[in-house]
Amino acid sequence: MSDDSNRLKELLDGKLSPQEIAEDPVLASLAERIYGADFIKQIGISRGETKRALVDQFSEIDGEDLLIEDIPDLSLPMPEDMPDNPIYDIDDDEVHQGKSLLAKLQIMGGSVGIAGTLANVFYGFGNFMGGCTEAMHTTCRITERMKLNWLDFHRTDSFDAWSEAGSFGIPDGVLIVGCLWLIYSGWRK
Repeated sequence: MSDDSNRLKELLDGKLSPQEIAEDPVLASLAERIYGADFIKQIGISRGETKRALVDQFSEIDGEDLLIEDIPDLSLPMPEDMPDNPIYDIDDDEVHQGKSLLAKLQIMGGSVGIAGTLANVFYGFGNFMGGCTEAMHTTCRITERMKLNWLDFHRTDSFDAWSEAGSFGIPDGVLIVGCLWLIYSGWRK
């Protein structure tokens, strides 16, 4: 066995001559598999010769020597005998607890924020809170301004805090994007 491993090491190191490779059909077959058919042709060995020599060498061995007569009794565990995998444990609270309270609040808060923003843009919070009316300011007489401007929400008694329903501003877009981000981050948790 050690002689065969030394010969194989010499083959891999490139220390064997073409004649030595041609004399040993096992080494010739290994050289063909390792270095390719072009290498075998370069050193002057035909593929047919290596295959015939290899077949002849193995045909000399008695057929029963190639087979394993006694297969050891391997008692492998059946799937029902295996222990449960803790990852798939149905009773584990950490795996199946669902979304956390914070995640649910983020999703709910983002949804309410989007609904409120869209209600303000298209219907106007002024219909609920009393928007810019003629009693508040004379410029409100032309059109009733019912949409609350988010940047002036603290000055509802001023006409600048109100605009016409249906107008969409940058603060409305920023608020909607922020609420979408809140829903997304809650969903990811």
